Amino acid sequence: MKRRNAVARTCLGVLLSLCVPSIRASDLRLNEKDYLETHGLNVLLFHNSYHDVFGDQKMGGLEIILHEQRIATNGDVRLSPTPTQWDPIPHFKERKRGPAEHELTAFCTYAERGLSYRVDVQPEANGFRIAVHLEQALPAALAGKAGFNLEFLPTAYFGKSFVTDEASGVFPRHPDGPMKKDTDGTIQPLALATGHRIVLSPEDPLTRLTITSDHGSLMLFDGRNQAQNGWFVVRSSIPSDGIENAVVWHIHPNLMPKWRRTPVVAYNQVGYTPARAKVAVLELDPLYEAPKTARVLRITPAGDYKEVFRSEITPWGKWMRYQYAHFDFSAVRDPGMYAIEYAGHINEPFRIARNAYEGIWGPSLDTYLPEQMDHVKVREGYRVWHGASHLDDARQAPVNYTHFDGYAQGPSTDSPFAAGEHIPGLNVGGWYDAGDFDLRTQTQAAVITDLTLAWELFGMNSDQTTVDEKARYGRDP
Repeated sequence: MKRRNAVARTCLGVLLSLCVPSIRASDLRLNEKDYLETHGLNVLLFHNSYHDVFGDQKMGGLEIILHEQRIATNGDVRLSPTPTQWDPIPHFKERKRGPAEHELTAFCTYAERGLSYRVDVQPEANGFRIAVHLEQALPAALAGKAGFNLEFLPTAYFGKSFVTDEASGVFPRHPDGPMKKDTDGTIQPLALATGHRIVLSPEDPLTRLTITSDHGSLMLFDGRNQAQNGWFVVRSSIPSDGIENAVVWHIHPNLMPKWRRTPVVAYNQVGYTPARAKVAVLELDPLYEAPKTARVLRITPAGDYKEVFRSEITPWGKWMRYQYAHFDFSAVRDPGMYAIEYAGHINEPFRIARNAYEGIWGPSLDTYLPEQMDHVKVREGYRVWHGASHLDDARQAPVNYTHFDGYAQGPSTDSPFAAGEHIPGLNVGGWYDAGDFDLRTQTQAAVITDLTLAWELFGMNSDQTTVDEKARYGRDP
């Protein structure tokens, strides 16, 4: 039975390879913006940089845009299988072309750890080749830790399958994979699968992609086991004696020759007042044979669509990968509900009314800000957003101290409080940072300033939130 399953998997891999349309090396080429491009595929190399603090952001290294979806990012040498926010990030030095035609090379370093390397990307038949070259062998401290990672967007692969040399599986919607404790005490996820070749979502032509490793194994990880913003990660370890071609991958994305991106119609979804200008922006695939006209349809109470305006679109030009055009329907002024129809698709409805913008600020003041309140328990109807948190904060920082998130205290505190002592009256009020649950002084001041100006300039006197400061309890509404 095991032999039969192995044969079946081998046959499946062969069939999948035969089903992949060939991308000729001449099709994938460097454009004037210094990234590799062919229709339906873009390969970027350090066109975006890591943030100094947020090393887990998904914008850096090698990035793949397949059929207009950025399916992969952070293709780079990392020091753990699923890096999180505070893990080390490399320093990108420069990117150069050549020496081979349409080849890109990025130079990077972990200077404080004695690791410098370059990443080469070059088109080849069926896709492109990635190679990692080290200036010298790995320092002993990085042996077994350094590897080349490429992170894949979870929502693009939820519920889809993957196939390796000897195994297959389904990308999980929820992180539930096994974990292990390393010798240094850190907790890391175990690989979902390993092999020298992996096919991602073979059943979906839009996201299908094959990776083959020349040397070491490919390992597939679920980064969400380590952090809630983690992605799926394909990784190869760098061998201790590896220098030139320490890691070599061949990435073969599936391309659909007749694929064209569906037009995007951008308009004011809140609506318009009758007299104001009304111009929709159309974003078009450069190879799409775009219709020359668009229509405005009025939505009747019976659910019918009645054409009230038709006009030719006005070409605007190309920006980045898309062609753009304008559709001016300023002539439509009568109050009512409308929708724009273009290329056979009716977009979501919008309103024309004299009071179209009345109260649109309400969700920010009545929902978002109450939910983000700190130091209080917040309840909305039946839902409890969070409890009273950070009651132990407002502690005096020690002198000559730099916190892990970049905050620095100088040689003097300018306060009568000792290091670590709680400062009374500061653990009251405020809002969480939008990205996590800390507080940012500059943001607090900016929000208070905006609310004060809204009160003074516009007379906004709405208050839908109850706050009991003594009980540390807030309720909305």
